[in-house]
Amino acid sequence: MDIFVTGASGYIGSALTRTLIARGHRVRGLARSAAAEAVVRGHGAEPIRAALTDTDVLARAAAVGDAVVHTAATETADRADVDRAAVTAMLDAGVGAFITTTGAPRARSSRTPVTEDDTAPVDGPLAWLAEAEARVLDSGSLGAVVRPPMVYGDGGGPVSRLVAQAAADGVARYIDDGQNRWSTVHVRDLALAYALLLESEAAGVFHVSDGHESMVELMTAVAAKAGVPVVGWTLEEALAAHGWGARFLAADAVLDASRISALGWAPAIGLGIPSDLLSTV
Repeated sequence: MDIFVTGASGYIGSALTRTLIARGHRVRGLARSAAAEAVVRGHGAEPIRAALTDTDVLARAAAVGDAVVHTAATETADRADVDRAAVTAMLDAGVGAFITTTGAPRARSSRTPVTEDDTAPVDGPLAWLAEAEARVLDSGSLGAVVRPPMVYGDGGGPVSRLVAQAAADGVARYIDDGQNRWSTVHVRDLALAYALLLESEAAGVFHVSDGHESMVELMTAVAAKAGVPVVGWTLEEALAAHGWGARFLAADAVLDASRISALGWAPAIGLGIPSDLLSTV
């Protein structure tokens, strides 16, 4: 297949690009800078020089291939608007298959695994995810949505950022009793899931998870990696320090991955964060 990947120089997109090329596909990867171009080329892909806001370039790149995998996102306040314009441009170009990436907060908060259909309304800074999913699923293209949970491994991603934050703060903190639970997935296992969705021409929403951990287990592993102590603090203290992101970390996000498993996916690398953190983050 000829696949256009947005975010091809990023954390998830890099793992995906390498996986797709290893499986014999041709990849063209969005690159917004000379440094990003070098990363994409280093993966063995063809760089497409543009930003996520360059909708004309995105449309042309999407139209000439077999599929698009959208993993890119801005970190600016207009993230939802940028995503809407970029995805709409690519879908309107007439792409055959389109996979977009949202996240675990679209699922109902639960300490037992929930299926893809078990959703709850999202609010605040993540409210736009519901619209982003519907845009792809209702587009008329072969649309799929991947909801990654807590992604780790290969020196990047949210768990790596938690380690860096703990090192900077001199302490790793969980919220309240730390018994809320999160699903996890190694980034290379996540990349394999995208590849299987493309190759099987699957549509719909898919959770990808290699297990789940309590937040106190996760932060204990983060503390060990950062070489700092681990302690608890209240949600009010966490909100005062980190804003809405603290509420995100205080929630439960345990995902049922039966749907992707039915396509033949199984974690090949990830062992769960506490047992795997020291060697993969």
